[in-house]
Amino acid sequence: MGMETNFGTLGVLPVLVTNLEKSNILVPTQIQTETIPVILQNSDLIAVAQTGSGKTLAYLLPILTRLQANPLSRAVVLSPTRETGEQIHRVFKEISAGLTISSCVAVTGVPVATQNKELKKNPRLIVATPGRLHEHLQANKLLLKGLDLLVIDEADRILSMGFDQQLKFIQSTLRGERQTMLFAATFNKDAEPIAKLFMKPAAVMIRSTASGAPVETLNQKVYFMKAGQKENQLLDEVRKAKGGVIVFSDNQEGCVALGRLLAHHQFASEFVHGDMNPGHRTRILREFREGKIQIMVTTDLLARGLDEPSIKYVISFDLPYKAEDFLHRIGRTARAGREGTAITFVTPSDGRTFRKMKNYLTGAKEEKLTSNFEFVDR
Repeated sequence: MGMETNFGTLGVLPVLVTNLEKSNILVPTQIQTETIPVILQNSDLIAVAQTGSGKTLAYLLPILTRLQANPLSRAVVLSPTRETGEQIHRVFKEISAGLTISSCVAVTGVPVATQNKELKKNPRLIVATPGRLHEHLQANKLLLKGLDLLVIDEADRILSMGFDQQLKFIQSTLRGERQTMLFAATFNKDAEPIAKLFMKPAAVMIRSTASGAPVETLNQKVYFMKAGQKENQLLDEVRKAKGGVIVFSDNQEGCVALGRLLAHHQFASEFVHGDMNPGHRTRILREFREGKIQIMVTTDLLARGLDEPSIKYVISFDLPYKAEDFLHRIGRTARAGREGTAITFVTPSDGRTFRKMKNYLTGAKEEKLTSNFEFVDR
């Protein structure tokens, strides 16, 4: 029998391994096992893996190992939104206890002046959104001087949000040799330009065997019903729920309406969407994380990157416009080997959308809540 793979045998710094053990993270996931040695060998990397597979640790652990080994080394992690950026930084803080690696978060929703003060200290790890980093670089093109490690996390989403020009500008300010790592849940021809822009031609490509599929610890249920039955079914589901629940609506008006419906029925709930004040969004996420709020209603704003162990249920009250967004929604639960349940409501007018996401519903239990259910948009 071969030697069992653990974080130590992958080459991760011992103090990081100890910190992981304190969080009861003992065995690396498939994507971590495959990517950590490649990153430690200084190769450019494109890694494609399903949501919930441990991508954040897959790059943070080797980057921190490298930063600790070379005091002159600097790293940037690009992330699509403020929420995902702050979450990455929180994971960094947890696993780097005992190390003195300076860091800064440069994301939207926080005053530029506050971040400028931190950035002037030349932090060794910067976690940033492309838009805000672009803003800082316009004021100081030497901001990333000495950068030799770059991670573009959720590259597929960064592109879909229209950050092409900002990425080109960021790339134009980089000097010298560096290692670039690109992580995504999906990688197609739309993402190739970004890879060509930042990466060496000999970049290693690792595609997890299960990328583009839900994790095995996820239980799925699909309810077919009339549109008028959805609210009562939602109330039934959240009454039964033991643990954190995220409810997805396909628009802001629906998000607010569902939030008010749950509040009216006395549930510990809140709603959050993209037009809200960033500070207010952060407060709601913090209270959800702390268990003060059990149910959070949102739009696809939070369909990616949110990694909270307390999320046991994901309810798609409305189907998303893109099948890919559905995969990211259901990836908010059953993460890192934990169990979770995804519940999807489907109405007669959802036929076209439902057929697009059928691949992600293999093995789901199906139930008709109306006897004569049939799709009207064939």
